[in-house]
Amino acid sequence: MDKIKSAYEMAMERFQQRKEVPRPEIDRLEYLPVGRAIAANYLKEINYDIFAEIGKHSDNYKKYIIEGMQETFLNNILPPADKSSREKNKKAMEGLLLIKEDKRAVGEVFGRLEHLFKYYEQALAQAYSRFKDDYGAKIKAAVGKMTGGKVNIDPEKQPGFREEWMKALSRLNDQYISVLGEQKDLLRKFN
Repeated sequence: MDKIKSAYEMAMERFQQRKEVPRPEIDRLEYLPVGRAIAANYLKEINYDIFAEIGKHSDNYKKYIIEGMQETFLNNILPPADKSSREKNKKAMEGLLLIKEDKRAVGEVFGRLEHLFKYYEQALAQAYSRFKDDYGAKIKAAVGKMTGGKVNIDPEKQPGFREEWMKALSRLNDQYISVLGEQKDLLRKFN
């Protein structure tokens, strides 16, 4: 008869089959968050010296720190729906430029991003105006039927306007996020 294994024996078998994690991967997992934190502080603070912070760590780990910083900067570049997101994009792009060696190639991608952002802002303004007009017309028609007369309504103050606009904005953003993602992938490739 086969012997029934205890939970301890099964756990020991799994333990013996485990793969050892290589030291560089452990270092990477340890120092990526350090880089993310440095980048986050750079985005929040004025005159934050990222090179002083990077310099506090051994040269062996700087590539992991920079990788973590890069991902934080890239994650903070989004379609500029408002003034604060435009400013955050600018600061994130400045941070990327600081840590990249191929500044010319990065600058070219930034030029394309700036063009994309300007186009996005124009599309956003047009979409908002069109949405506001359409939403207002729909509300006026519904209220006009109930009251039997003309009504002057501010669509932005109507219940549901904000929620519906957020859905429309999400659809607009989806169109730009894929192009933005392609540009971010290009930036990842540059040293």
